[in-house]
Amino acid sequence: MDPQRQEPLHTLNKLIEVCLDGELGYRTAAAHLHDEKIRIILIDYAIRRSQFAEELRAEVERTGGNPHESGSLAASLHRGWIALKSAASGGDAKAIVAACETGEDAARASYEIASKVELPSNTHSMIERHRHAIEEARQRMREIHDGIGLDTADVE
Repeated sequence: MDPQRQEPLHTLNKLIEVCLDGELGYRTAAAHLHDEKIRIILIDYAIRRSQFAEELRAEVERTGGNPHESGSLAASLHRGWIALKSAASGGDAKAIVAACETGEDAARASYEIASKVELPSNTHSMIERHRHAIEEARQRMREIHDGIGLDTADVE
């Protein structure tokens, strides 16, 4: 394969993994929560990550590559950590949301790396849009985390 195409395809496939990791991480976290309001927020973020992965897959296919279909091993371990931590803490929302925030930190780092790769302008715009949404989700996780234990209306 042409080396000029290889790096962008590798980058996009890495982001597909990141998005699938995020989707599964959010679904895992939501499954362990007792707070319905927070669970709905996490499920919404899972859906958004799935949509991001689909957009990235389409871009990989458009450029003649083969998109990845699953997340990474590291994320599987992270999801296992969320399940373990939530089971041990009895579904403690604060611990689960903190784990989601950690996942967003990792996603943000991957998107920051990808933003430095030379990509077509439309692809770069898509990555920037995803990165912005991930940063917003990270901030929201922080707000929810900090608001847990306060009046639940404060976390909306």
